[in-house]
Amino acid sequence: MKKTLMIITAILTTLGFAYAQTTASDFTTNDCNGISHNLFDELDNGNVVVIAWVMPCGGCVSPSLEAYYAVESFASSHPGRVHFYIADDAIAPIYQTCSSLPTWGDNNNMPNSTFFQSADVNMKGYGTPGMPKVVVLGGSQHTIFYNQNNQNPNFSGVQNAITNALSAPLVIDQSLSNNFEISTYPNPVNNLLTITYSKIQSTSIKFSIVDLSGKVVLSRQEQLYYSANKSIKHINISSLTNGNYFLKIASENLSESIPFIVSH
Repeated sequence: MKKTLMIITAILTTLGFAYAQTTASDFTTNDCNGISHNLFDELDNGNVVVIAWVMPCGGCVSPSLEAYYAVESFASSHPGRVHFYIADDAIAPIYQTCSSLPTWGDNNNMPNSTFFQSADVNMKGYGTPGMPKVVVLGGSQHTIFYNQNNQNPNFSGVQNAITNALSAPLVIDQSLSNNFEISTYPNPVNNLLTITYSKIQSTSIKFSIVDLSGKVVLSRQEQLYYSANKSIKHINISSLTNGNYFLKIASENLSESIPFIVSH
């Protein structure tokens, strides 16, 4: 009986390890500036997240810089879509402060980073611990494209993983899960966003485009075309900068949102 339990435990451990190696672990927590982040929301919106866990320590600098430079190499080609997180998930009270982590990042030439001093951003969801640990996450399946420990993270490996993550499919059409049956195309969109929707029991519909900070950047009424219970609306988004946005449709008693990407 004891031997059987040991075998079952080994199998479950192996399965858990395999899962951790393919699927990201979600979190919702504040960064060192007090801004809340939800990992899966970032990935669902078409972003790629690279996380480097550090102590911080001297030996963590070089591998973390390799990952940071790989992220920065996409700043021009994919503005606002690839994010670099520096995390310390130590739970000892002495480490529960953000005072040292951003300073460590700035002193080691990684200023364009988001810093997390939180046990919520935990490396245990990614297999074997060991710092620095670097992972590359992307796609609406929340896939792990890269996972390396200690001195193994390198520029080309992280860069290739980011390229693959940027190409990961996104489940943008939410027509099966919302009341308005919204879909948008194309995605990414260059100049004209086309919206299809149905089940509108209202004569007053408001269309808003909201950025990731929650600010309404466009709110316009344009001509509607009706066909077979489906409505189609076109919104010119050429004035928007490249990045991630939400389309919000609201009536008197319903409100639905769907993410999309602007890329000129």
